[in-house]
Amino acid sequence: MKKESHTAHDIYPLADAIFMASTYVEPTVPKAGHSSVRVLLVEDDPDSAELTYSKVRSSRHSPFRVEWSDTLRKAMSRLEQPGIDVVLLDLGMPELNGYKTHSTTTCVVGKTISVVILTSDDSDISRELTLESGAASYLVKSQISSSELRQALHEAVASSSRPLPRMTG
Repeated sequence: MKKESHTAHDIYPLADAIFMASTYVEPTVPKAGHSSVRVLLVEDDPDSAELTYSKVRSSRHSPFRVEWSDTLRKAMSRLEQPGIDVVLLDLGMPELNGYKTHSTTTCVVGKTISVVILTSDDSDISRELTLESGAASYLVKSQISSSELRQALHEAVASSSRPLPRMTG
């Protein structure tokens, strides 16, 4: 009997909806001074990914376009391609945990793409280690508002010397 293999998208139908919505860019004519900020959300939990997506894209006119990777391996593969402006990284991934997750990510992106940590880990040591090794921000999921999250993403993009779209909503 052939054993079927399942991906997160098979097991969690909502994950497909998030992925589809997060990679779809509405056809619009860019306004002067506006461009989108392309965010790679690295989060293994579909519910957390959905909540984070809604926080980042809480406005219809949000400049953020979110792609979701549910494994670190998929995220590393995606980061080898152009088109990402900032990484929003959970430290508790299946493949690695804690500051090692951030270290692996920065090995791929170097200093060209800022990394914002969004994690449940509120330990001082994790915060210190990741910030000392170059994370743009360290945000705790249970303590962050939508506006604080969007502001941290804007600041991360600004620190990587990319022109910043104006925030609306």
